[in-house]
Amino acid sequence: MADKLSFMAVLNMSTDECLKFLETQRWPDGIACPDCGTLDPYRIERKKPSKNGVRFLWKCRGCKRQFTATVGTIFEGSHIPLNKWFAAIWLMTASKKGISAHQIHRQLDVTYKSAWFLMHRIRSAMKEGGSPFLAGVVEADETYVGGRYARSPRAKRMGAIPGHPGAKSNKVAVFGMLERGGRVRTEAVPNVAGKTLEGVMFRHMDIGQSHLITDEYKAYDRIRQHVPHDVIRHASEYVRGEIHTNGIENYWSVLKRGLYGTYQHVDRGYLGQYLDEFSFRFNRRKVSDGGSGS
Repeated sequence: MADKLSFMAVLNMSTDECLKFLETQRWPDGIACPDCGTLDPYRIERKKPSKNGVRFLWKCRGCKRQFTATVGTIFEGSHIPLNKWFAAIWLMTASKKGISAHQIHRQLDVTYKSAWFLMHRIRSAMKEGGSPFLAGVVEADETYVGGRYARSPRAKRMGAIPGHPGAKSNKVAVFGMLERGGRVRTEAVPNVAGKTLEGVMFRHMDIGQSHLITDEYKAYDRIRQHVPHDVIRHASEYVRGEIHTNGIENYWSVLKRGLYGTYQHVDRGYLGQYLDEFSFRFNRRKVSDGGSGS
């Protein structure tokens, strides 16, 4: 099968082709039991295909377990045909600002409930690990996403500042770090205090190999003793040579256009999964649609 697939090619794949593709991706050196690792299982034909169209399965010669390539993956236990799973993955990874569950529901002819279910399973697979750490020139910044309570007349009377959460705001703080020319890491945080942001930076940044650039927010002063740190003071300038935070701020604009324009509203309990989705796409922005990327 070609390394690069179009949307229509994915949508028109048969269940057997999808399974074969999964097997080659998961077991490039030969099919192995996901439980005990024994190679060379034997194939069993089903008398009737399963609800998702799978007509055969494998049986391990060692532990006698029956399995298919979907076991232990986001596809396990789903009755949605694999070609629709693959098409949903194609749409979610190829859409810069995301795609809504309603659009998946319409385009793939599945129920809205099924579209919502498969999209959240796909997001769970988009979660970035903590390694490799960010290094080189790293821009860091914080922002707020969620409701716009601070723009209401009542919030103004209470002294709320637009864009910043007040005592009764439903906004959520998000902290992000962008490796200049490279990857991004974002995380919803309970607050933007110096101790909180310092902990996130230690988890995601190679302190010994990084040069941090931030705005003048005082919370970043804690990290200065651990890593070279330059500050751009937005009250008087936005760029000073190579000292700026334009990269992470541009990323925030893409994230917010997706959250507000595509998804309209994101519950704070699921915000982390949406952040993972946008980070995953950004970190693979140089991979062409339908191409393969790690």
